[in-house]
Amino acid sequence: MAAFPPHHEPRVRLVRIVLIVVAVIALAVAALWTAWSRGLVGEGPGVRADDLTRVLVVAAAPDEDGAVVAQVITLVDVSQGAAQATFVSPATPVSIPGTSYDTLADAYPFGGGAGVAEAYARATGITPPAYVALAPDALMRAVDAADGVTLELPADMAVFDGETLYVFAPGSRTFSAEELGAVLKGAAYLTAQERSALDAELGRAVCALLGQWPDEGGLMRAAERADMTTTLSPAALDRLVGALAQVK
Repeated sequence: MAAFPPHHEPRVRLVRIVLIVVAVIALAVAALWTAWSRGLVGEGPGVRADDLTRVLVVAAAPDEDGAVVAQVITLVDVSQGAAQATFVSPATPVSIPGTSYDTLADAYPFGGGAGVAEAYARATGITPPAYVALAPDALMRAVDAADGVTLELPADMAVFDGETLYVFAPGSRTFSAEELGAVLKGAAYLTAQERSALDAELGRAVCALLGQWPDEGGLMRAAERADMTTTLSPAALDRLVGALAQVK
C-alpha cells in the first residue's frame, strides 16, 4: 500500500473531505431538481397555476400525405373560472418564417407545440399562449386505452390510407384509433362548414382524453415520457386537467 509522507497527510484528508462535500451537494441538488420538476417542491418549471390563463391544446397526427401536422387545435381559456374553448381550424392561414408553408397545421413540423402556439399568436395578434401538445403515437394509444372516441361526423367520408378503405356515414359513433386516424386524414376534403363542425368534435374529444388521461401516471407521466410537451408547471397542468372536464 502506498504511504504518504507525514506532512502530506493533512492535505490528503482535506482533499477527501472536499470531494465528499462536493458529492453530497451534487446529490442534494439533483434530488431537489427532481422533486421541483415533478411538482414536489414549489410548482416546478413552467407557467405557474396562478398565472394560467389560456392554453393551446394541440394533437398531432399524419395528414393525407403522411406528414405529421397539428390536426386538432383548441384554445382553452381558464381566466374567468369555467373553461371556455375555441376550436381552431388547422387550415388557419399563418406565416411560418423560412418556409413556403402557410397553415397552422404545418407549423407543427417546424416547431412542435411551441411552433403552433407562436404561429397562432402571429395570426391572431395575441401573446403566444401556453401549450400542451400531444404526440401522434400517444394520441392513438390514449384512444385505444379509452376504448375509442365518440364523434358526430357532419358528412359521409370515404378514406383510403394506402391499405384500407374506410367508409363512414354521417352521425354519431365511436371510432377506434385506426378509424380516428382515417377521419383525420380525410378531414381536409370536407367543406369549410363541415370541417368547422368536425374541428369542434375533435377538440372536445381530445380535451376529454387529456382530462381523463387513461394511461397510468396521468399527464405528468406522459410529459416525462415525451408523449406530450408543455410549457405548464405540474401544478398548472393539474389545474388544466380539472378545467378540461368542463369543455363542452
